Amino acid sequence: MPKLRGLLGWPAYAIVLVALPLVFTDPHSRLLLILITMYGVLALSWNLTLGFAGIFNFAQIGFFGIGAYTTAILVTRAGVDPWLAMGVSGVSAMLASLVAFLPVLRLRGIYVGLATYVFSQLCIYLVLGQAGLTGGSNGIVGIPRLSLGEFNLRADGRIGYYFLGAALLFAVTVLVRTLTRSTLGMSLVALRDNEPLATSRGVSRVRQHLIVFMIGAGVAGVAGSFNAYLNGVVSTDIFGFGQLTLLLSMIFLGGSGSVYGPIAGAVVVTLVSDALQDAGAWRDIVVASLILVVLWLAPKGLAGIARSLFDAARHRLRKPVTTSSTTVKETS
Repeated sequence: MPKLRGLLGWPAYAIVLVALPLVFTDPHSRLLLILITMYGVLALSWNLTLGFAGIFNFAQIGFFGIGAYTTAILVTRAGVDPWLAMGVSGVSAMLASLVAFLPVLRLRGIYVGLATYVFSQLCIYLVLGQAGLTGGSNGIVGIPRLSLGEFNLRADGRIGYYFLGAALLFAVTVLVRTLTRSTLGMSLVALRDNEPLATSRGVSRVRQHLIVFMIGAGVAGVAGSFNAYLNGVVSTDIFGFGQLTLLLSMIFLGGSGSVYGPIAGAVVVTLVSDALQDAGAWRDIVVASLILVVLWLAPKGLAGIARSLFDAARHRLRKPVTTSSTTVKETS
């Protein structure tokens, strides 16, 4: 039965992603859908290290920005093909993760978070210090739009960007699902839950954490490249604390350590933030209050609530069957 649900789940997931822009056709709704796919990809990549591996990694925004700046520099300064630049951006973020990973070798817990957050802030100073290449505080403008042959992805309410974002989201969801069910994923959960026991059984903490760190960074770099093409400009705002808190909200609201939770969190936080965009500081207060309420009711977030409802429904469906079978036995 679980295998059947898995086989049916992926086509259903793909159908929903394809159908959404056909239902929501106005430009603003399309833009929200694009942002949901992008933030969903980024939240999933961060959840690999933060949720499944238990690493307090705050460098993900740095990888996101590195991917965006790599794309901007390659296509505006070097004339590299935009699609090739997107792939190179993922690789550049993976290489940068080797530097960001150094604190993980020696530090633990919140100290890793502080050190990796410093890495993201150092990226800002690197951008400002290389103004001739990065544009400094002015950023880089005039990033060309993506196109497939004669088709510009910005045409028809940016529907091309949506389908690119949806394809990335689907691929990353499959990647995360596969990783978490693999030997690597199980070893990461073992290290997160009981590191001394896992290492005593031969699990290498450094190797496993480095692998997942690089995978998460590569995905974040591609998401940053996508963001650069979508906006047509990059600046140091991409490394800001606001982006960090926004993504954390998505992960914790959706459910840390869940495959689909961060996607649900991306949907809710994006829609709530858009609905309250004119509310000023109240927007952050509402989002924070929503997270606190959900975590108070269900520590595992929206994914935990969905799992509880599913289990309750399954129990109710099975209960009549058990009762009827018992009645038959008593009658006989």
